[in-house]
Amino acid sequence: MAVLEDKTLAERNKLIAAAVLGVIALFVLWSVFFGSSSTPQKSRRTARSNTPPSPDRTSSEVSRKSSLVEADNSLTVPQPIEYDSTLPPVPEARRNIFAYYTPPTTQATANATQPTPLPSVTPPPPPSLILAAVSPSSAYAQTGEFALEVSGDKFTPEARIFVDGQELPTRFTSVQKLTATVPAAFTASPGARQVVVRTSDGQLFSNTMTLNVTAPPAPSHTYVGLLGSTRYSDTAVLKDQSGELLNVQRGDIIGGRFRVTSISERAIDLIDTQLRIKHTLRFVEARPSPSAGTMNRNSAPRNSPPPRPPVLPDDDGKP
Repeated sequence: MAVLEDKTLAERNKLIAAAVLGVIALFVLWSVFFGSSSTPQKSRRTARSNTPPSPDRTSSEVSRKSSLVEADNSLTVPQPIEYDSTLPPVPEARRNIFAYYTPPTTQATANATQPTPLPSVTPPPPPSLILAAVSPSSAYAQTGEFALEVSGDKFTPEARIFVDGQELPTRFTSVQKLTATVPAAFTASPGARQVVVRTSDGQLFSNTMTLNVTAPPAPSHTYVGLLGSTRYSDTAVLKDQSGELLNVQRGDIIGGRFRVTSISERAIDLIDTQLRIKHTLRFVEARPSPSAGTMNRNSAPRNSPPPRPPVLPDDDGKP
């Protein structure tokens, strides 16, 4: 053939094998699609005909079915398949350079890594008594004892007034008012005092209010000099904040509220005419001033009283 002239022996064999396989494939396809179609059509025509089959035809069909049964019996009986689940040996994996040793977790390590739970905070119960006002709300230190009145609601005869945690003798006036006497110890020094109303067993209590104890007013003068001799030291020299000098004697009032009660070489005692609080002014050495000159404690400032006349002795030699 002209197709095989220029081909080698191997190529010729391949072409011949391809042609033979193509012919076989065509024959198989023709037998599948056209060879088996005659039998069903023939059976359909047989089923549609109403003519009863002849005895010869029936016997031939029986023999053909028996032959088919014998052919089916000749098939191989199915057998169970035995599957071996053993895995083939696999070589050990190589070492991973990114892997690192992790120590086993113990109970102590687990407890250390777990965060410590925060303690539960129980909110305090609301006050069962109502404290609305404290009268007086402030007091001066060193004023002694005074009467304290509290007002509110839901007070009972068992309720007591507490100042800085100490119970005071309390008088029950009504469900809205209580009174007590605050001792002088609570006003000895300035500061804030906490006032609360509650029963002795603590079952009933109120909210807290503040009683402010402030420092009392103090004289703003300075004791700088004394007039007269040691025996007659009845006039003191005071200096105010502006630098003015003032002569005072016992019974004089300075600053509008401080009365002089005692004068000595070391100090002057004054008393507050409104609060009845005693104040003491210590003697301060007067410093020399360029404008006023030098002053000592026996020097007399302006408006000083005239000197006393000398006392002459009598004929008996007595003064």
